[in-house]
Amino acid sequence: MNRIKELFGIKYPIIQGGMIWCSGWELASAVSNAGGLGLIGSGSMYPEVLREHIQKCKKATDKPFGVNIPLIYPNIDEHIQIIIDEGVKIVFSSAGNPKKYTSYLQEKGIIVVHVIANTKFALKSVEAGVDAIVAEGFEAGGHNGKDEITTMCLIPKIADEVNIPVIAAGGIADGRAMLAAMCLVKKVLLMKTLKIMFLMQRMAQQI
Repeated sequence: MNRIKELFGIKYPIIQGGMIWCSGWELASAVSNAGGLGLIGSGSMYPEVLREHIQKCKKATDKPFGVNIPLIYPNIDEHIQIIIDEGVKIVFSSAGNPKKYTSYLQEKGIIVVHVIANTKFALKSVEAGVDAIVAEGFEAGGHNGKDEITTMCLIPKIADEVNIPVIAAGGIADGRAMLAAMCLVKKVLLMKTLKIMFLMQRMAQQI
């Protein structure tokens, strides 16, 4: 079985990016119900808003889902406590040092994945004990590092450097890119660009 499918208990090795402002409970539950892994993007949410999204997501799906937490978020401790209180079992962390919270979350039975943009932080994430990493190329949005390493260069480099599961992210917008990423990273994708393109197309159709 694919390592990520086994780790998260999902049907397909496709993960929806936890984007701020647009990755709420509706999108996360829909992706999880379809067999992927949905993520709630907590970076744009006040603590009680996050709690509401988690509770609604639990009602909308009985499949695994997770929460993405930018570690630079000012209310990060409140977010983490809400995640624990609400029984979320998967956390994707980004934009910060994973060492501070990884072991604490794992002690609570939570799977921890950290987003990285270069080899240095991939190795630091392994040292911190994360369960998997997201290798996010410069084509992606969000906090994707100052090295400006493109996705198709970054993915194989990271996959060769670490022995934990690697998830590919960044500019994966059509079938060719999906196939390339799957070959380079052993068939795991985190989809953000494709979702953004779909939303833009829907918006254009409504104008």
